[in-house]
Amino acid sequence: MGCGAVGGVLTGGLLRAGRDLTVVTHNAAITQALHADGLRLTTPAGRLAVPAERLVGTGALGSRIVHTDLVTVDGPFDIVLLAMKATGVEQAARAVGPLLAADGYAVTLQNGIVEDRVAAILGHRRVIGALVGWGATMDAPGVYQMTSRGDTVIGELDGPPTDRVETLKTTLEVATPTTVSTNILGALWSKLCINCVITTLGAVTGQILGQMLRRAAIRRLGLAIVSEVIDVADAAGVTLEPVAGTLDLHRLYLPPHRRAGGFKPDLVPKHAIMAIVGMKFRRLKSSMLQSLERGRRPEIDFMNGYVVTRGVELGVNTPLNAALTTMVNEITQGARRIDPQNLTGPLPRHRA
Repeated sequence: MGCGAVGGVLTGGLLRAGRDLTVVTHNAAITQALHADGLRLTTPAGRLAVPAERLVGTGALGSRIVHTDLVTVDGPFDIVLLAMKATGVEQAARAVGPLLAADGYAVTLQNGIVEDRVAAILGHRRVIGALVGWGATMDAPGVYQMTSRGDTVIGELDGPPTDRVETLKTTLEVATPTTVSTNILGALWSKLCINCVITTLGAVTGQILGQMLRRAAIRRLGLAIVSEVIDVADAAGVTLEPVAGTLDLHRLYLPPHRRAGGFKPDLVPKHAIMAIVGMKFRRLKSSMLQSLERGRRPEIDFMNGYVVTRGVELGVNTPLNAALTTMVNEITQGARRIDPQNLTGPLPRHRA
């Protein structure tokens, strides 16, 4: 379900391995391009081309491989990969639920936290969480690129790994390296910490990561944003996983009384970590910024907005994440421009 950047990379890898795959994309331009020209994928390991006849033929399920809606699709399906933006995941879950096999399940592949919403629709046991640790772009409909290496991390929403998770690992690792987590929610919340800084600040400033994190004030703001997310995660009983297996986000934590400003020597290591990240991924452009530039609804409600909502539920104050949520919504509504100056003055008060 979904054949944008992430869905396109997975589609190419799964078809190359001969998996019985049905692809549904509501983007008619993608469907037309795949049917006319096939799929082209570039990865750090090389290039792959799937000819058009592979995408308009008949799979074992007796239906065309690429569809523009679910009306023409026959189930049941053992695995559904939800690869659309977070803003469309609930609608997709409702639509595909009746097509799941009796023991079938959906895999969430979104930025932000969507697992609780999908589980509310399909049932807790019909959801496996996933974290996409690699980068991808769709350069044009049907033309995809894996822009950075990394693993797809999967796991049960609670409890130890199960046989079905191991089966899913075997299925997915033909497309991308895949690992099993015993704490997928902790991994997802750790990625949320990073996204609430990198993705959202990029959206409101219009800058790539290297430009933003060169500024000490933005690094300090990033530390405070991460700290608010950590507060909410702790209140929710979530144990954060190290980012990329190495970075303990608690090393970036600032207690509430240190988030307003000022500088002391103990902040030097924290700034250094942020600066290194900014240098390593200096060309990274925010996916939320790209959504705004294309006139698409941003995923703010599943990132900073999600932190704010959970914070209210748990009694945790999150003023910076709230202000950024308001700011992105103002940009969406045309009441604010994307501009680096958005972060130089007082942040707006959040309006629920």
